[in-house]
Amino acid sequence: MKGKEKKAPLGAMPSYSGTGKTTLWKNKKKYMQAAIGTSAISGFFSRAKQLASEFKAPTPDLASGSGSALAPIDVDTDSDPEIISVDAAPSTSSIEPDTSHPGPETVVTAPMSVPDCQSQAVIEELPAPSAEPAPLPVEEPSSAETIAVRELLDISMEWEPAPARPPLRVILMKLIAAAKKHGAYSSLIKLNSVKDYLSLVYTYEMNPRIKNPRTKASLAIAARIGKGPAFARKIRELAIYIDRFHTLPPRNRGKHHAHPSLLNDERVFHAVRRYLSVTAAGEITPRELANQVNHVIIPGIGFDLDGKTISERGAIRWLIKLGYTLSNVKKGVYIDGHERPDVVKSRKTLLDRLAEDEHLRYTFDDKTLEPIPPKLGPGEKCHIPVFQDESIFRTNDLRQRVWVKTKGLNGNAPALPLRKKGAGRSQMVSDFIVELTGHLKLTNELIEAQRPLPEGQHIPEQAREIIYPGKNADGWWDAKQLIKQAIPIFEALFPNAVGEFFFDQSTAHAALAPDALRAHDMNVKPGGKQPKMHDTIIPHSNPNPALRGIVQSMVFDEDLPPSHPDYEHRGKPKGMRRVLEERGLWDILTEKNGGKEIPGTCQTCKLSQKEREKREKEAAEVMAGLDEPEEADSDDIELSSGVELTGATCCMRKVLSEQEDFLNEKPLLQVIIERAGHKCYFLPKFHCELNPIEMQWGWVKGRYRALADGSWQRAKELVPALLDSIEIKTIRAFFRKTWRYMDAYRQGLNAAQAEYAVKKYKSHRKIGKKIYKNVNMLFN
Repeated sequence: MKGKEKKAPLGAMPSYSGTGKTTLWKNKKKYMQAAIGTSAISGFFSRAKQLASEFKAPTPDLASGSGSALAPIDVDTDSDPEIISVDAAPSTSSIEPDTSHPGPETVVTAPMSVPDCQSQAVIEELPAPSAEPAPLPVEEPSSAETIAVRELLDISMEWEPAPARPPLRVILMKLIAAAKKHGAYSSLIKLNSVKDYLSLVYTYEMNPRIKNPRTKASLAIAARIGKGPAFARKIRELAIYIDRFHTLPPRNRGKHHAHPSLLNDERVFHAVRRYLSVTAAGEITPRELANQVNHVIIPGIGFDLDGKTISERGAIRWLIKLGYTLSNVKKGVYIDGHERPDVVKSRKTLLDRLAEDEHLRYTFDDKTLEPIPPKLGPGEKCHIPVFQDESIFRTNDLRQRVWVKTKGLNGNAPALPLRKKGAGRSQMVSDFIVELTGHLKLTNELIEAQRPLPEGQHIPEQAREIIYPGKNADGWWDAKQLIKQAIPIFEALFPNAVGEFFFDQSTAHAALAPDALRAHDMNVKPGGKQPKMHDTIIPHSNPNPALRGIVQSMVFDEDLPPSHPDYEHRGKPKGMRRVLEERGLWDILTEKNGGKEIPGTCQTCKLSQKEREKREKEAAEVMAGLDEPEEADSDDIELSSGVELTGATCCMRKVLSEQEDFLNEKPLLQVIIERAGHKCYFLPKFHCELNPIEMQWGWVKGRYRALADGSWQRAKELVPALLDSIEIKTIRAFFRKTWRYMDAYRQGLNAAQAEYAVKKYKSHRKIGKKIYKNVNMLFN
């Protein structure tokens, strides 16, 4: 029956056997390549065959079938076929070997059926039998070689087990410790998330009702820190990766090759190299390199980039590719007392006081930084914070971090720029900044309004003061000069407002008035070299109730009659003993001392006195402009810090210094400001981040060092010009960062935690609540 033939099903189609001539020819080269080196292996195993024959038992007579029992041979017969030898050759009369008595080395094969037409040809091709095969030459192996071969062929040997893998939790704890040491906060969040995830997985797996415990555990951990399903999936992936590789996966950020770099062009590469090579050491900056590439190199080559330019960040990447590194030439070590107990206590006291008046201050929009006035109640006045600080600009204060070639000529160390010895002449700047107006200075309208007034009634146009300190230059700069211009300008700018003036804890700011109550400046007896102090009131803590609240003069009356026993001391300071007698304390102290007079100053208090004199000398040098103001040393222990160096009644000086009126003596700055109806605050030690004007100094000095050339005239021009160039929004951003730090400390964070929280919330005046979850995970 003719018709279309049925196609065979797919499974019945013939398959190619791979034995064609072309395929065999193609594979021949592969086999030859794979066989390289096998001759050495064959020679090794041929020697093993000879060694194996030495350990065999005598071979029985196969023809007679008699013989002793065969001893076992410790040879792996599944190894290479060359180890097995065949002693009995097949007979020519039959192609079927004798299988009744196989010897130990006889290869037993199944009978082969050969067609009749080919049987004779097959028989002729078989080798003729030999009575005695020629013995192979045997080389005597060495004992070490024999042992090595035995061990190689012995499959019963026990190998050492692989070391046990450490538990994942142990790996995580090591990684967390390393991340904390290096401050890798992003890695800490991931590692702590994986650690909590493992604990939760164990809990969920113990509950048979919970399906998909790993997925649910990762979602719960992600939600705990404000993340979603994507981070949960990342947690599960990290757990697997860390368990396998014992580390976090590498970060691929910025490693893509989607956009080619102009630096790959040979002409651009050589032009940039030429520019960098002729630029002096220490003068290379990413900004200058970007300007050179955009305005000189690219136009010179003739590239058309459609208006695109190289950014400063791109120039930094180019410098790194070309082998440059940002080196820091700053020297010295700074020891911080930021979290010292007395410093933390003063910080808390200040923040609590500021929180009471928070509703009386301006707030600012987070996006536009525009001011929002406070809602004042009856009798309330607006409070305006004013921050003050000083800084010194030196002529030779050039760049501290410079881009230099990692290796110089001939592989030598990088060549750093040569700098002049010494800091050069200096300018000391005192400035005040306000969040509302920027720098504390009169507006143009106020300046024009006071022009018709007499010269003596003019208010200074700005509170900033620049002096040129030195022995033959400007002289002293005391607290009165510091504040005499600021208060009138503030009251002209903000009438009916209360100024909150903030100062740091420098020795110059803590200076007391000349007539302040200072026990360490007093003598034991009247007269002598001691200051005249102002009158005071005997404290209500005095043990004699009759003397409490009485006004006490610290100086003898000028109008004493000649018959008075103290006539010779009229108009002179009374001294410590007379002050104690008038307060009714002398007899009490003498009685406690066993009837003996207590000394004026004990040995321990003398040491404290020397430290005070040292600090006062430093303050005098600062005010004279001979040195830069510094905060108190970390080991500078004050009596007000609550640290008892001696007993309360060890000497007259100690007793007087512990009196309430002496303890409550205020610095001169505070006295002047409070007399004017404003408030004065001193920031805690080691807390420069709480003063926004410190950020202004950093902003200005970074540009000053880039533009200064080491000349005095250039330095004098740069400082005021750079200070005036700061925009109001920039100063408001400085204030916003300060408020964030204050809010972080108010919530109980320490320095490291506050720094992390402030970086997370860059556009807010306060720290978000969600950040505390991350902080607790990182630092607890």
